[in-house]
Amino acid sequence: MRKEILLVLLMAVVGFATTASADTLAYWRFDDVGDPDIGATVAAGNAMPDSDGQSVWRKAVNDHSGNGNHMTSWDYSWAGFVWSADVPSNIVPLTGAANDLCMKNTGNYPSMFTWSEQSLPSGVDIEAATPAQFTVEASFKADSLTAYHTIVGRDDRYVATIDQNLAAFYFQVIPNKAVAVKFADVQGYWHEAVSDADAVMTGQWYNMVAVSDGSTLTLYLNNEVVKQTDMTLSGSGDTSMILGNSSGGDWESGTWTVGRGMYAGGHGDRWYGRIDEVRISDSALAPSEFLFVPEPATMMILGLGALVTLRRRRQA
Repeated sequence: MRKEILLVLLMAVVGFATTASADTLAYWRFDDVGDPDIGATVAAGNAMPDSDGQSVWRKAVNDHSGNGNHMTSWDYSWAGFVWSADVPSNIVPLTGAANDLCMKNTGNYPSMFTWSEQSLPSGVDIEAATPAQFTVEASFKADSLTAYHTIVGRDDRYVATIDQNLAAFYFQVIPNKAVAVKFADVQGYWHEAVSDADAVMTGQWYNMVAVSDGSTLTLYLNNEVVKQTDMTLSGSGDTSMILGNSSGGDWESGTWTVGRGMYAGGHGDRWYGRIDEVRISDSALAPSEFLFVPEPATMMILGLGALVTLRRRRQA
């Protein structure tokens, strides 16, 4: 019996490791030394390019997915960012790539965003995407945690039936220092996975991942599951992420943001601190495919969890 259990456990772990890779919609590393479109100023402490209040296109962050979903920032004097050498790891565990820089806000109103009308994506336009499954990853280190602070967001309004002021997507820390992922689906249903309170603190790096496989919404913090939500209980017939059709004076539906969120059609939920290695995929990645992939021992624990779930289903 023990040999059979061990064999199934190993098969579960292998299953995590061999899951087919998904398409990456966007991957912002904030580590673009040598990018000719950004210039020779990519170095710790230097200002990242801005758009002068969205009046001119300047690429601040290269999209390493190859799709061309580059980002810019609002206005350096009060809403901008600098590069920082304080990073979560000197290499990205999944790829082995060097990781020397991240981004850090400078002004009190940080805002970094996609602008497809200007960046002209050559591949999949992330602003038009309505993924049926998705994975959102980011590393973050907060200087302040006193309110709603959005790490990655998606602009919109009138998309969630429970509150039409909500935006399409939030990947954030909320006032009680819980971490959360929240989004509206194409039928207007609202889905969220929120951890227990006091999950994070200031001055410490965290790696967070949100995964939707269309049925279950799972939130990981440092490779541990902190919340799972069964979306089939919502009554929705299609849990694909919504793309609305609203717009405002300084935003359009579908725009993705880093360092701020949106509520009631206004920029808000600002992030104060550092953000690094943001990747968005249009499939539900397994833990073995995360940028900050779990250590082998953690993979065994995840495999054991899968085994326990399988046994419970068979006994039900």
